[in-house]
Amino acid sequence: MRAASEAYNVPIVGGHTNAHSPYDALSVAILGRANRLITSFGARSGDRLLVATNFRGQPHARYPFWNAATKADPVQLRREFEILPFLAESNLCDAGKDISMGGMVGTLLMLLETSGCGAVLDLDAIPCPPELSLENWLICFPSYGFLLSVRPEKVAAVQAQFRQQDLVCEVVGEIQPTHQLILRSRDQSILFWDLAKENLTGFSKGLS
Repeated sequence: MRAASEAYNVPIVGGHTNAHSPYDALSVAILGRANRLITSFGARSGDRLLVATNFRGQPHARYPFWNAATKADPVQLRREFEILPFLAESNLCDAGKDISMGGMVGTLLMLLETSGCGAVLDLDAIPCPPELSLENWLICFPSYGFLLSVRPEKVAAVQAQFRQQDLVCEVVGEIQPTHQLILRSRDQSILFWDLAKENLTGFSKGLS
């Protein structure tokens, strides 16, 4: 925690320990202020779906994690994360989600559920680190990875911000007016999830 606090220049302002818990656990609350937000509720039909990530990392030896943080220059780490509030405050992007334990597909599904829309994800367009297969990359939890829903006319400007820091940012799909997540590869497509029939988290706009 101390190393992360120093690397990202985020102070630890409080906390306590509990010696009586029957299991080891860590709970964290992060407080801050923002002028504008990138939320998971704002994806719109017609948006381009972008993935932004950092290939300067290594896969974990045992778990589906991609570590691009602990060996990196802290100053560079902060520059990379500063891109996100810049995109929001410049009105370049207002919808997205960090890629988490659900991997790329699961995270996209959560974004679609809360935004009340669907998407086509082009598997052939997804950039993948050479150390991993696409199958492993799709379930990976990267230390730096985001799915962004961007208006078509703003895609180039968003990509430029990431590429200036030598980060990967590519269009991998499109937001649709349906409630379905479609996975596409070459000339084949498959319905992965229909949110009109089954929620994932329950945090939806209320599908009719």
